[in-house]
Amino acid sequence: MPPPRDLQLDAARGLAVLLVLSGHLLQPVFYGPSGPEPGPALAVWRVIYAFHMPFFFLLCGMVDRIKGEASLGEACRSALRLVAVTLAFGTLALVPQALAGTLSPGDALGDALCGRDFGLGVLWFLVALGLVRVIDAAARAATFPGGYWIVLGGALALSWTCSARAFPYWQVHALVGALPFYVAGLRLGPRAFDVSALLGACGLAVLLLCAPRNFVHVATGHYGDPALFAVTAVAGSAFALAVAGRLRGPPRAAAGLLGRASFELYIVSGVFLLLAPHWPAWDRWDGLVLLAAIGLPLHLIAARGLRGPIRAVRAAADSVVDSAVDGLVDGLAGRRRRARPGLSGADP
Repeated sequence: MPPPRDLQLDAARGLAVLLVLSGHLLQPVFYGPSGPEPGPALAVWRVIYAFHMPFFFLLCGMVDRIKGEASLGEACRSALRLVAVTLAFGTLALVPQALAGTLSPGDALGDALCGRDFGLGVLWFLVALGLVRVIDAAARAATFPGGYWIVLGGALALSWTCSARAFPYWQVHALVGALPFYVAGLRLGPRAFDVSALLGACGLAVLLLCAPRNFVHVATGHYGDPALFAVTAVAGSAFALAVAGRLRGPPRAAAGLLGRASFELYIVSGVFLLLAPHWPAWDRWDGLVLLAAIGLPLHLIAARGLRGPIRAVRAAADSVVDSAVDGLVDGLAGRRRRARPGLSGADP
């Protein structure tokens, strides 16, 4: 039987996806044709992006801790599922361009094979999550002395090199902002919510002090100053854990609702980013408050309305991967049996 839902973890995921949605709502406000434009939207966005994806990966590690330790084979299957889901939604996102005649099939196929552009920008997260699961499982399977930490260290070194050289394939550059926090979530489990209120307040103070001095975008491998990134990611995650661990009553129920719809909200937010025009007129404090008051409920309504189709696409992609993997495993098992007839049941 699957483990029962952890309501506190659902609420924490709701808080994380709320940060994601807020950051995506802000991006069309400050990001114009010539790049980021200074103003309140960019200032808030910097703070959110300084820690929200590391926090999300930490929660993913906590979820996988509850599910139980996965073998390397299970992790690879999970990663293939996530890649299939990514390609499925990415292909659907390209349909309007195909209908308009502005899509080059060759370029789209090349991007898909290289893991460089998935139609919906937010889908990078699924690929990165599958990658960290495989790396962690491979590290645990290493049998040489210190193998676990050597594998993790090698993956991080490779990721940093890819980030520095702008190697944009299959989200290897995102491991710096993903793998350490995923592993921390696996190690800590529910104990991560024991962050004290004082430590959470200190984390918020450090985050607000340091985030404006750096520019972080894990999805594209931009970490700015590595020390500042590490400080803000840890401090912001500590603050978010302190908040999530103290949610009670209606706030916790509302956050849990968002957490249980996090995947649908993520897809809807990706469509919003794809279609939203540049809105510089909203780049003032009252405009940002109004944008959040309008945009967040609309995202939730759209996610609830599209819940069935979104889950159907995800289930179909999972089914394709499971059928392919099971067929491959059965085929290999059959070859092994034919190669060793002396071990068949018909022989003495």
